[in-house]
Amino acid sequence: MRTIRMDRHRTVGSVATGLVIAALVATAPAAGADTLTGTPTPPGTSTTSSPAAVGDPTDTTTTTTTTGSTETTTSTASETTSTTTSTTTTPTTTAATTTPSPTTSTIPPSPVVIAAGTISDRVKDVQVRLRLVKPAYWTYAINGRYGILLGQSVSAFQRDQKLPLSGVLDQRTWSRLVSLTATRTLLKRDNTGYAVKDLQVRLRAAKATYWPYAVNGYFGWTVGQRVLAFQRDQNLPQSGVLDQRTWSRLLALTASPVVLNASSPKANIQELQRRLRAKGLWPYAFSGTWGVTLGQKVLAFQRAYDVPQSGTVDRRTWSRLVALTYTPGTFDKHRFYSGLRPLMPTVSSLDRRCRTGRVMCVDKSTRTLTWVVDGKPLMVMWARFGGPGRETREGTFRVSRKYEYVISNLYFTPMPYSMFFSGGQAVHYSSNFARLGYASSSHGCVNIADHAQVKSLFFKVRVGDKVVVHP
Repeated sequence: MRTIRMDRHRTVGSVATGLVIAALVATAPAAGADTLTGTPTPPGTSTTSSPAAVGDPTDTTTTTTTTGSTETTTSTASETTSTTTSTTTTPTTTAATTTPSPTTSTIPPSPVVIAAGTISDRVKDVQVRLRLVKPAYWTYAINGRYGILLGQSVSAFQRDQKLPLSGVLDQRTWSRLVSLTATRTLLKRDNTGYAVKDLQVRLRAAKATYWPYAVNGYFGWTVGQRVLAFQRDQNLPQSGVLDQRTWSRLLALTASPVVLNASSPKANIQELQRRLRAKGLWPYAFSGTWGVTLGQKVLAFQRAYDVPQSGTVDRRTWSRLVALTYTPGTFDKHRFYSGLRPLMPTVSSLDRRCRTGRVMCVDKSTRTLTWVVDGKPLMVMWARFGGPGRETREGTFRVSRKYEYVISNLYFTPMPYSMFFSGGQAVHYSSNFARLGYASSSHGCVNIADHAQVKSLFFKVRVGDKVVVHP
């Protein structure tokens, strides 16, 4: 019996020893892996087929209880569990001390666009754009100098835009600044057409040196440079293209007051139509009404004669049209046949004899009579003269007598408001002139067709006032 009991204890001891050795062998590869990689081996990833490596005491008991008692098996399992736990916790401590801590990613540097201390037009561009983003960024003069104040403004912009605080104008900062101040592009390189012509014309209107070349309607390199010069002079972002901000400024600088529109008197619109007819741009009747067609013809005139294309009859357009359809010092038939009075002449356009004293200045070339007092023209009216063989005499005369109402002794025609200056020749109202215009002529007198004007003139003129009749 004693021999048998000793054999049992020896057998149990051998089994326990074998289990401990098996557990050490099973955990050795995991420990080795930790040493090589510096990271702990996750539970359940062991490649050994021994359950002890997993550390599950239930599986160990099931495997080893083949010949021993229940008490012996329980003790063995407890020992095995303790050994396994001790073995698997050691690599965890080692991994915690060997795993490298993650590092923060760095933002790559951005190349410098404009260095501190620079003086140039590009620095002006920076100052302009900073002011556009926020006035507080640049409250000083646009001087094109990159000094300490500009550097501080750039840093403030970077801080507000959550950009890297480089303190210099780098590419990243410049790109953000440009994107925040850009406006819609209207015209750019290689564009052609009437819009480009309008740009060239308006550049010339703003300043002759902006566009001293032909108006060709092509947006080439030269146009880009001229636009850039305008932007620099006007403290605008220097894009070199026609953006909305540049166009708005150019429009404002080249705007001209409107002189004719849909609400203008009928006679004035008729004059416009007559003048457009003279340039081959109005093949219709002189209706005296403003419609879409008339607006389109005005625009066609502006495009054809290099005038800013407003589509309205502004002062610049009207002056150009009048200059093309009227020669100073001649009869303005467009005004006369539209039922309009002649324009008041300037002092310089008057005959020298008319610039002193009280004078009725009769100009046969313009077919007008101008009442002038001490060199100042006060009234002007259309006048008609004698026909061939009965010409109105030319020279300097004096008013000899006046009659508010008189009848001609030769022709037995009424001569209201007569002011005689040379024999039987007088300035007076003519109903024939009012009715027929220049289709007829006088018998030598100076006829006036405007009854209200000649009546007013009659009561202003005195006997002895000068009368000058010149060709």
